[in-house]
Amino acid sequence: MKTLASAVNQGRAAKGPAMIAGRATQPGAIPRHGVKSKSGNGQGNGHAAHGNGHGTVRVRGRGRAKREAEPEVGGPTYDSGLRFDTPGLRYGEDPEPTTPPPGGAKVKLELAARSDSNLAAFAEAHTTAMDGNANFPTPTPSAAVFGQWLADFELMLSQHENARVVLKNLTEQKDALRAGLSAVFAQRALYVEVASNGNPDVIATSGLPLRNPPSPVGQLPSPQNLRVLQSQSVGELVVKWNSVAAAKSYVLQCAEVVTGQPLVWQQVYVGGKFTSSQKNLLPGKTYAFRVASVGGASGLSDWSPVVERMAA
Repeated sequence: MKTLASAVNQGRAAKGPAMIAGRATQPGAIPRHGVKSKSGNGQGNGHAAHGNGHGTVRVRGRGRAKREAEPEVGGPTYDSGLRFDTPGLRYGEDPEPTTPPPGGAKVKLELAARSDSNLAAFAEAHTTAMDGNANFPTPTPSAAVFGQWLADFELMLSQHENARVVLKNLTEQKDALRAGLSAVFAQRALYVEVASNGNPDVIATSGLPLRNPPSPVGQLPSPQNLRVLQSQSVGELVVKWNSVAAAKSYVLQCAEVVTGQPLVWQQVYVGGKFTSSQKNLLPGKTYAFRVASVGGASGLSDWSPVVERMAA
């Protein structure tokens, strides 16, 4: 006769191989953790499974095998087999910055020579070149500060340009009104002269000033700084002098210099300019020049000092 204890033990032995984690399963069914049960030995999917005497099976080694199969991403992990003092191992350090090899070059700005619009375009191009430039990761001043100065300058430049256009229009209107006022002022002055019959006391009551009476011009001075220069052309000399106030014109004379002979002057130019080119001169010969101003009480001033020059 079977005892009650032996019956209970036989029942547990019959049910034990089919119990996983306290839950009855059929042979060949897939457990909750994805491990296929094999009846009779408690092993699944190549990993050891052990019963605990109560129908529960534990699966070991699967998680570790999966971790070892996965490649390391982003550097060593806690189970990489490295020690804390492994040579070359760094802990969250930024890579050491690289410095370009020295070259001795200097930046060329020349900002003072640039116009306002050119300076703005120059700064825009520099900002674009520096944006995301790995060679200059931390510029000084910062991109925000530099960009704000550039934005403020461009805003003021735009306002200045608008104001310049407005000012140009206002200047044109002002000049037109000035010309109109000058025209009516001239008409009023003519009326005052006619109505006053030229009487200075009466003209003074109009609030208009009187012209100074003409005074005779005295003796004019002779032109100063007479100089004779070589020309690029053969047989040509260029003569220049300073202007004289109130002179109507100038007279230039020339004479060939002959040793032991007096100078024979010939008039070679009359006009209002302060320069004269003398052509067809003989190379190797020396020529003398003098100039006088025309006007004033005497009509002709004294002659300037004589200047000599050899033609080439």
